[in-house]
Amino acid sequence: MNPTANSALSDTQSIYMLPGWITLPQDDIPETVAFLSGAALATLDVVLRDSGGTLPGALLRDRLALDAAVACLKLEGRSDSASDIRDAVCLARPERLGRAGDAFGPAGEMFVAWRRLARVSLAAGGWTDRVRTVVPAAVADALPDFGATAGQPVAKASQILAGLLRQFPREEAAALMLADLTLARAVGWDRPMPLLAAHLPRKDIRAIADGAGDPGPRVHLAMIAACDGAIRRAAGLVRRATKLRAIAPKLRAKGSNEALVVFLSHDAVSPAGMLSPVIQGTSVPMTDRAARRLCDRLVELGVVRELTGRATFRLYGV
Repeated sequence: MNPTANSALSDTQSIYMLPGWITLPQDDIPETVAFLSGAALATLDVVLRDSGGTLPGALLRDRLALDAAVACLKLEGRSDSASDIRDAVCLARPERLGRAGDAFGPAGEMFVAWRRLARVSLAAGGWTDRVRTVVPAAVADALPDFGATAGQPVAKASQILAGLLRQFPREEAAALMLADLTLARAVGWDRPMPLLAAHLPRKDIRAIADGAGDPGPRVHLAMIAACDGAIRRAAGLVRRATKLRAIAPKLRAKGSNEALVVFLSHDAVSPAGMLSPVIQGTSVPMTDRAARRLCDRLVELGVVRELTGRATFRLYGV
């Protein structure tokens, strides 16, 4: 890690924001936009290579996956909100003891697909097989060559996006997923970051699909906004995660440390579905009552928020 990367995250209370000269381009000259896009991406790269271990990367990817899902549902003519998606996924009964789990529905399935993509380890063997299970079968059969692991990230992402949208004009979500994957490979990230979907307007996606002009400038502009949003989101999560970790010694409930790991890796947590009867990802048991008391305690300490505003079927998140 170079000194610049160290300094960018040396203060856990602050991540350097993108300056206005990057986020407010004064012209649309392709060369200028490409330069600003590169500067934004380089800054995001520094933030994500968090040398201090303060950034909850899995949680950031989960939140960005939720943003991407909302945007892609709008492309399909749906109006599902982030709250709708959380309910669809977090309140669905999981598969247990041979009993089939609840279906997530279109909104939940969209988020789950984005989240699965964001959890693919690009450093592990067989990652392309995992990607094939995320996208529709027709797209999986035509999976592009993702090329070398470095060089011209936005240009490569733009080429993949344009090619897939022209071949599969109704599979916008899959095309955006694979564009983000291409970007991650080119930059050298270990997992894809859902970036483009929430910041590439419908009109630009349709223009790219129709082959109207060079897609590069449109993708570069979207990348500037995406990097700015991701960096701001990361800064907020670093502050919240630092507070959450600081109160860990105050928690006396059995399994509280394991539960905090769940909060730091998931957009929303259901006490009944993810902490009880066993804390997700572990073999540590926790009763339903203990799970709810823990969540209430974390809210009381100001380190977790209740996300629904409901009296029942509540969800919690950092």
